Amino acid sequence: MRISDIIFCLKATNSVETGVNADRIVNVLNPDYIPGLFTFSIIVMILDYDVTQTHSLSLKLSSPSGEQVVMLDTMVPSIAGEPSNLPKEYQGITFAIDCNNANFKSSGLYKLTVTVDGSTLGEKEIFVKGKNE
Repeated sequence: MRISDIIFCLKATNSVETGVNADRIVNVLNPDYIPGLFTFSIIVMILDYDVTQTHSLSLKLSSPSGEQVVMLDTMVPSIAGEPSNLPKEYQGITFAIDCNNANFKSSGLYKLTVTVDGSTLGEKEIFVKGKNE
C-alpha cells in the first residue's frame, strides 16, 4: 500500500454516487484565531489497497510541539465492489474525514501521519497561522 495523495480542504463530502468531493482546497490552514477552534477536512487516497479486506486506519495531526490535534483510529470494513480491470497497484480507496473544532493552540508547521495496519504509509505537513496574528 502507498499514499497517492493527501489533500486539505475546508469541506469534503463522501458520496456513494459521486465519490469524494472537495470544497476550497487549501495549502495552509488559516483560522480566524489562534489559539482557537477550526473546522476543515482531509482527503486521503491510498493505492494498492485491498478493499476486500478489513484494515485498521490511523490519522494523526500533530502540532509543532508534538501534541495531537486530530486523532482518528478506526477499522475500515471490507467493501464488496465490482471487479476492476486495473492492475492491483492502481486499485485503492479514497476517503474524506471532517475535523470539526480542531483546537489549534499555536501557529506553525503541523504534520499529518497516515498509518494502515500498523505501517506508516505517509506524512504530509501543513502550515497553520491565525488571521489574528
